[in-house]
Amino acid sequence: MVHSIVPLAVLEAVRNLDTPVEDGLAEFAEELLVKRLGLSRTVQVQLAEYEGLARRDRRVEAAHVEALLRLVGRRPDADLVFADAGRRAARRAVRRTAVLARAAARAAPRSLGYVVARGAARAVFGGELKREQQIPVVRVLDPMAVNATPDGSACGFYAAGFTELLRLLVGFEGAMPHTACRSRGDERCEWRAAASDPRHH
Repeated sequence: MVHSIVPLAVLEAVRNLDTPVEDGLAEFAEELLVKRLGLSRTVQVQLAEYEGLARRDRRVEAAHVEALLRLVGRRPDADLVFADAGRRAARRAVRRTAVLARAAARAAPRSLGYVVARGAARAVFGGELKREQQIPVVRVLDPMAVNATPDGSACGFYAAGFTELLRLLVGFEGAMPHTACRSRGDERCEWRAAASDPRHH
């Protein structure tokens, strides 16, 4: 089972990227509605369903989420969708944590922020967040992302999500390079901060 925040964030990102800019082409709106997945009635219905599930902190079948990731992975802008979705999921993951825990994470030493981030990473992303020699490291054992996108493109969802979680909760500034990936034959997917930073200790 996968937290409903994951498919909700992915569909929100698809809708966001499929929404036409104000370019004076309003007369083609109906054609765009037909051609752009994110503006379809089906996606609107799914968004409402997942929004309700996320508010109740529910989980959904992994097979449904894997199918959604596979569908997005076929898009030419898949990397943009996954990155946007990861950040959206992280922001929702932070909002779902207790208000007091969020406030404490922002006000207290970094270690408490990591405690909150660790819980959010596990609950929403299925990731294990640790610090090794003061460097943030996250590992995901579930092969769902690579099952959906054998080239590993869906892993971008997790990279963006973990980076945003750490930015919001511990003030992390940087990136989480994908240091190991099932798509490359590794036994698990892993993201590791590029270098230690005194601000993260």
